[in-house]
Amino acid sequence: MNMEELINESIMPMLNDGTVSIDRINNLIYIKTFVDRISTKSYIDKETARQLHKKYGVNPNIITWGDYFQTEMAVSLMVLPDDEFNRAVETLKFDMVASWIIFCEKDGSFFEWVESTHAMIKENKNGGYTEEEEEILHLKILKDYYTNLGLINNFTESEMSWFTGFQEATAI
Repeated sequence: MNMEELINESIMPMLNDGTVSIDRINNLIYIKTFVDRISTKSYIDKETARQLHKKYGVNPNIITWGDYFQTEMAVSLMVLPDDEFNRAVETLKFDMVASWIIFCEKDGSFFEWVESTHAMIKENKNGGYTEEEEEILHLKILKDYYTNLGLINNFTESEMSWFTGFQEATAI
């Protein structure tokens, strides 16, 4: 892979002007490669990208889900110190693994339950959620990751060990 494939061109100016630390660059590269490795779907399908190129004369910068998460985190979390950015990367990694583990063997009725329960909670409240409601709201995010990205078990052994260790540390 060359640098253009590792770092989305839309965030290259941040790298070139020194806004982003080496640690953060490494995390951004990890985000892209990690998400692209575990996703079976693209953020923008080939036909849509072709139509956008035909209409505007340029290809879109964000094609894969790895592109999306890399650029979104680079831009929206730019003001965070590196340690907080690192935690955000770990949260994303945890959520992706958890999403696959939770949803990979579930049938359609569970997906429907998550959708309908989420809709009911959102319809009936504007904040002040109970812990159980917060968990269901988060479960909807995980479901969306699973379905929108088409997550597959292409996690490395070290990622799964990290996930298991993180869960065990949280349980203590």
